[in-house]
Amino acid sequence: MKSYQVIGGTLVFGLTLLAAGPVSAAVSGTMNSTTDVTFTTDVTVTTPLNPLDPTTPVTAVNPSDPNDPHAAGTSGPLSIDYVSNFHFGSKVITSANATYYAQADKVLQNAATVDVPNFIQVTDKRGTNVGWKLSVKQNGQLKTTDGNNTPLTNAVLSFVAGTARSVTDVAYAPATQAVSLDPTGTDSSTVATATSGKGMGTWAIGFGGTLTEGRSAVSLYVPMSTAKVTGTTYRTSLTWNLEDTPN
Repeated sequence: MKSYQVIGGTLVFGLTLLAAGPVSAAVSGTMNSTTDVTFTTDVTVTTPLNPLDPTTPVTAVNPSDPNDPHAAGTSGPLSIDYVSNFHFGSKVITSANATYYAQADKVLQNAATVDVPNFIQVTDKRGTNVGWKLSVKQNGQLKTTDGNNTPLTNAVLSFVAGTARSVTDVAYAPATQAVSLDPTGTDSSTVATATSGKGMGTWAIGFGGTLTEGRSAVSLYVPMSTAKVTGTTYRTSLTWNLEDTPN
């Protein structure tokens, strides 16, 4: 429409336009679609990882070596993937109480043999996030392998608190603790606990946060008063138990 206005004696001619508002679209039709997902349980065996670098896979040097045997990891969604054997080597008898330290574990990494701290690896791929508990039991005192089964009386095997590493965020790491094992085999010792909402993924728990620390992380205390048989190896076994809840 036209408008007229006098400003300062001057006639101003203007044209006012009416602005048009948005027009709503009409719905012509409606249909629904479906989205779904199904989960299955992973029962494959998880590859061990370097406890100092959990991005790097490793394997036992010779799994069938009778002096350093390594069975394949347990299968299933909650598994023990690897456990080190603890080798203390040959020691000279002393006239005092003595503490000996386990040698570093040797593993294959990219076809090369490397030293790493002794370690155990746990994987939780259940998807329930309820946590777990790892314990270990010594199956009796170390005894000679000469056929006489002479015990290494009052010897005590101990571990420092493990260092848990993973590609999973550290906020989900299990808690670890130092332990001294019961040489009678009566009691188990808790090594690591993942409370509810923790422990998911794969965790390599190294005894020692560095290789240097690892060389003194697993110890065997032998009192001076313990009678020792020379020229034979003392041996025992350990049983590692992984429970599906932290309690």
